[in-house]
Amino acid sequence: MTDSVRSDEVIAADVRDTLNWDTRIQAGNIQVEVLDGIVTLSGNVRLLAERSIAAADAWRVKGVRQVINDIAVSPAADRTDADIAADVENALRYDNRVDSSDVVVQVAGGVVTLSGVVGSSDERHAAEEDAWYTPGVVAVEDRIDVSPSKQRPDEEILAAVRNALTRDARITDATRISVAVDRGKVTLRGGVDRAVERQAAEEDAWFTAGVVAVTNLLVISPLIPQS
Repeated sequence: MTDSVRSDEVIAADVRDTLNWDTRIQAGNIQVEVLDGIVTLSGNVRLLAERSIAAADAWRVKGVRQVINDIAVSPAADRTDADIAADVENALRYDNRVDSSDVVVQVAGGVVTLSGVVGSSDERHAAEEDAWYTPGVVAVEDRIDVSPSKQRPDEEILAAVRNALTRDARITDATRISVAVDRGKVTLRGGVDRAVERQAAEEDAWFTAGVVAVTNLLVISPLIPQS
């Protein structure tokens, strides 16, 4: 059975099974609806990270064309903004992926705003992830600027991203993916067979040295085998 002929009922069942399988989230409070391959997630979770993980899990399922994430974040216990800020700052301080010296944390109503400067897009993502996993956080606004300590020419970034896509075993045919780079900003275009390939390509771009932003315009368009 190919992705293009999977019914909404089968897709919904697979999404629910994937959510239940993932021990990082409490799937019992998440509702799944599917229409024409478009998955809508609703319900409540305790951590902002769970909301993001649930959407990523849905994208992994064959036949999914789009994910609408309407999950709300409802912390199990009320926490003060000061407590949340202290926990985020501690998480950043002890995360060896992040140089937290120039990262500023502000919290208002459970919404964390991160600002400042880091040396790579990897650090920026790690800092955002630390905030997601902090209890009491209901949203994260990432205003961190990326200023790589060593600027890479766009040509080098382009070659590095293309090589990463070619090496990635998760991507069936990297030649279907077009890569453009403008002042460190990567744009991905073209088609891929599955949602997992779309996510893999975006990760490959983000984790390339010198990249400051990624725009993922890839569409899920399985090739039909020639008879």
